[in-house]
Amino acid sequence: MSTTKENFYTILGVAPDASQQEITTAYRKLAWQYHPDVNPADEAKERMPLINEAYSVLGDAAQRQKYDARFVPVVTKARLVIQRGGASVGVTRGLDVILDGELLCQIAMGGAKSFLIEPGSYRLQVKLDMTSSLVYKFSCVAGATVGFACGARSLTEYIFRSITAPDKALFVTRIV
Repeated sequence: MSTTKENFYTILGVAPDASQQEITTAYRKLAWQYHPDVNPADEAKERMPLINEAYSVLGDAAQRQKYDARFVPVVTKARLVIQRGGASVGVTRGLDVILDGELLCQIAMGGAKSFLIEPGSYRLQVKLDMTSSLVYKFSCVAGATVGFACGARSLTEYIFRSITAPDKALFVTRIV
């Protein structure tokens, strides 16, 4: 099977989302047109084996599924999404996002960032000036999305958390 996905569908003259009936109809039409008993031309001798190969794969649902799967991109990374609460808490500085001890980015009030990361285990912390969150540990696999929402939802909540538990003034509210 040395031809590409476009070639098998193009050889039969059908779209990649064609039904089995459309594939069979296209094959029969081409087989009638290029069969060596009907068409003695050299072009027919060259095209008929290609038409047969294309139909042998696309005409069988299991083989077609395997053939199509070869062209689906393999997901090798996970997505990390971090949102910062948009409530007006009187703080306009950037929120430092620290992943495994290294500064990953700064997020403005109400902003969000998305990153592709390798699958594995990580430690996430957010920091604003001298106030840091706890270290949150998470693991992710390829194709997964891990989301964190950071920050207080209101001025009152921010003030309360800053007074009662400064180490939790900026916090992860949920993991998606």
